[in-house]
Amino acid sequence: MIHLDPEQVSAARQGDRAALASLVRSLQRPVYGLAMRMLAHSADAEDATQEILIKIITHLGTIRDDRAAGGWALKVASRHLVGMRKRSRVEAMRMSFDDFANDLETGLAVPDDDQTNSVITAIAIEEIKIGCTLAMLTCLNRSLRIAYVLGDIFEMSDSEAAEALEISAAAYRQRLSRARREVTRFVQTTCGVVSQSATCRCEKRLTAAQDSGRVTLGAPAFGLGAPATDIPKLRHQIRTLEEGRRAAALMRSNPSFPTNVGDLIMEVMKQRS
Repeated sequence: MIHLDPEQVSAARQGDRAALASLVRSLQRPVYGLAMRMLAHSADAEDATQEILIKIITHLGTIRDDRAAGGWALKVASRHLVGMRKRSRVEAMRMSFDDFANDLETGLAVPDDDQTNSVITAIAIEEIKIGCTLAMLTCLNRSLRIAYVLGDIFEMSDSEAAEALEISAAAYRQRLSRARREVTRFVQTTCGVVSQSATCRCEKRLTAAQDSGRVTLGAPAFGLGAPATDIPKLRHQIRTLEEGRRAAALMRSNPSFPTNVGDLIMEVMKQRS
């Protein structure tokens, strides 16, 4: 999931500022993507990413094998995100899957055709899908959540994910199996992208999302400049998959989240030097 150039790692460890900057740029996006899926809130994910990048920068000297730096960085990020004391703003809601299902059933409304044909509205509907899938993950505890994120979203092998989480492969498989079972059960009964019989549809959540302030037309929250997903097409594609694969396909349909946190860190370091 995190791949770093061993030569850059070696040069950064020896004090090469340009190599360190390149290393941070290589790290910022995958670390932020992991943090977003763990914390489900962009500002909280940015804070966590900054903390993780600083940990990595300040502990580069502890790496024994430059070729294994990517795996080490993932280990640092995973340990931080699972163990951090502070809950994100979405985690603080302490939603169970039942709570979340009830919330999604509230305020469903079919939008006007004119609305759904708008590019701005299409972006908002995509945002609803992204926000929903991220919030869904927070219904899992952090240990199960990161097992699911590494295994089913980032498609790491059991051995790779177990090493990142510093647990045995058998323990990892147990966590992943439990997380996968809970997520799959939820989306099959609740999510209209995954299941024909489920009542919730992203477009039906538009009015409620606007009223609650979760979505603002023309002001995308996830850095979307254009609709990343054609929701009806995605719905069709996912429903053609075997049931056990649909939840992971839904999660993987989210875009890569952009961030410049690493650049900001390097700017601060430059000013202090």
